[in-house]
Amino acid sequence: MQPGQSPLPLEGVVVVDASRMLPGAVLARMLLDLGARVIKIEDPRTGDLMRYTPPTIDGIGVGFCVFFRGAESVTCDLRSPAGGELLRALAGKADVLIESFRPGTLDRWGLGLDGLRAANPALITVSLPGFASGDAVGHDLNFTAMSGLLDRLQGPGIPAVQLADCTAGTLACSAILAALLRRHRTGEGGHISQPLAQAPLQFMTWVWAEAATGAEPISQRLLGGSIAAYGTYRCGDGLDLAVGCLEPKFWIAFAAAIGLPELAAVGLDVSESGAEARAKVAVRLSQEPRSHWLALVAPLNLPVSPVHDVAAALAEPSYGEGGLVEATPMPGGSTLRAPGPSLPSLGKTPERPAPRLGEHTRSALADLGVDPAIIDKVAGK
Repeated sequence: MQPGQSPLPLEGVVVVDASRMLPGAVLARMLLDLGARVIKIEDPRTGDLMRYTPPTIDGIGVGFCVFFRGAESVTCDLRSPAGGELLRALAGKADVLIESFRPGTLDRWGLGLDGLRAANPALITVSLPGFASGDAVGHDLNFTAMSGLLDRLQGPGIPAVQLADCTAGTLACSAILAALLRRHRTGEGGHISQPLAQAPLQFMTWVWAEAATGAEPISQRLLGGSIAAYGTYRCGDGLDLAVGCLEPKFWIAFAAAIGLPELAAVGLDVSESGAEARAKVAVRLSQEPRSHWLALVAPLNLPVSPVHDVAAALAEPSYGEGGLVEATPMPGGSTLRAPGPSLPSLGKTPERPAPRLGEHTRSALADLGVDPAIIDKVAGK
């Protein structure tokens, strides 16, 4: 920390991350950005599968590099006696322990979370199971499908992003911060369970409440692309424009700007008149390229934006403001453009690149005060 610089919120907090894949990775990245020390436990034979998920740069998956920037990698086989001994030792020294094994797995290995917390009552354990109970398996697609969220997403195909996984990691981070605050007050840790299947429900609270009344969901009509004031339109050059003018003042200004002031009163109309208004706007916007319409509305400061593909999003100038996009260091010395701190007002992305598999097995364990005999068992003499 530089002189005069405020410490990051989680400086001094030690997190042992025994999870795998994206939910735990999202969580780890947020904790790293907030200043926590994250010790990632990986199988010495395979490591986290994200390490090998293409594309790769410098021999390591770019996703792993982005999420585990600044983490430390310790390898051990948790199924072995030495691996179990190490996890118990780390649990005795850590503030937070994260796992994403199928329910009952750690118990079968003699590493039940209740026992780990009994040995260290201040420990906060975090589980990322698929479902709230049972050991059924699933992936992001299953979780979004079951919640009703997938049905709400418009267009052909399925979303090529992992909504449930990313949301679960974010929710788990919030829960950890609350648990750390409670521990500060009481001295006691506790257990957090964040099922992946429940994460999409954050998007569905309003929708479920509407459905429970038996009425036609107003959110679907307002936000589903059927009204003129809120949706996407194809412009004359084949590029799409997103119009989010839900507030009457915005819609009135937009309609006037594109030469259709007579539609001022029907922008939010869900009847046939509203459908006709949307059709008229579609025809009008198809007559000029997207750049024309963006330049036209720019002085009005309206909620109108381009629909970017990923390449265009990477070049979006507004993301460069406030360090929202940074050059992520790669293990081989190159850099990769990627999102900056998850919580920019509180955090700072670590400057150290993601670790090579097992890179810190000896150094991190020795620094944490783990018995040298245990280190020799897992790392080899």
